[in-house]
Amino acid sequence: MRWIEMALSYNGLLALCLSMPKHYRQVFVQPQSRLKGPLLRLGGWLALSVSLAVGVLRNGWSFGPVEWVGMLAVAGLAIVFLLPFAPRTAALIGVTGLLSAPVILLL
Repeated sequence: MRWIEMALSYNGLLALCLSMPKHYRQVFVQPQSRLKGPLLRLGGWLALSVSLAVGVLRNGWSFGPVEWVGMLAVAGLAIVFLLPFAPRTAALIGVTGLLSAPVILLL
C-alpha cells in the first residue's frame, strides 16, 4: 500500500507540473493542446486525493496525513531534481510506478 501511495503522490505532482505548458514541452517536445492542461490538472489533484485516502485508510487520521505529507516531500524533491535535467526519465518513472503498483499489491 505504501508503494501505491508513493506512486500516486509522484504521479499527481508530475501531472500538476505537466499541466503547465513549459514543463509539458520539456517532456513531450510538442506544444500542449488546450484540453490537456485542465485534464492533467484534474488528474493530478485526483491522484493526490486518492493518495491521501490510501494513507488515511492505512494509518488512520492520526498518522495518515503526516505520512502523506512526507511522501509528497519525497516525490516533490524527486520531481524538482529530475524534471530540469532528465524530463523524459521523470515521466518514465511515473509510468513505471503506476504500472508496477498492481504487481506489488499482488505480492
